[in-house]
Amino acid sequence: MGGRKWSEQEDAVLREVSESDVTLLSQMHRLPGREWNSAKCRASKLGLALSNHVEWTEEERAVLREIWTSDMSIKVGMKRLPRRGYDAARSEAQRLGISGKRGRTGRIGYAFVKPAIIAALEKESPLRADQLAQITGATVRQIHKTLAAGRSTTFRVDDWSRKSTFGDPTACWALGAAPDAPRPARKPTHVSQKESAARMRVRAGRFNPFATLVSQVAA
Repeated sequence: MGGRKWSEQEDAVLREVSESDVTLLSQMHRLPGREWNSAKCRASKLGLALSNHVEWTEEERAVLREIWTSDMSIKVGMKRLPRRGYDAARSEAQRLGISGKRGRTGRIGYAFVKPAIIAALEKESPLRADQLAQITGATVRQIHKTLAAGRSTTFRVDDWSRKSTFGDPTACWALGAAPDAPRPARKPTHVSQKESAARMRVRAGRFNPFATLVSQVAA
């Protein structure tokens, strides 16, 4: 079932907001019982253009200060600001004069990524890029860029693993400046298919070790 129908008076409020310099958020008190997202959607249906600038609330600024001045992952912290993007958060932090390394970016992404990777690999290694992303809260892309920038000086490929039967080998990273472990050759398709079929037979309970032994002897 749909929600409460919008009245002509409510639509008139949205039109007034659209024609002025005020934000929709600041005028929500004129739309009692309505949510900001719902009002925004209604304005869109009416073809009304609203100001893109949404004033920061004191609650949002408090969360922003906590993110920027603590050891919290920015990716995790931004989930507490669902209406804000990273660029908007960084601009607001600069406007408020909030200092902290968490808010700075470098050539290869957020400044916290490299220290976070080092801390993770000191506890456990080797680890794949996707595993490091889960541990640190950074994106896989940020992890890859940071590892590439520090390759052969801070990070090295310690081993290789395959996440699937037909996939290419995936690098497993560790700390160190030693040469990377040799990359294994990609498995031929017919070998991968044969191994996959054998595993399926085992799971289906149709594996006969004696038949396999006979075929090997006959060969």
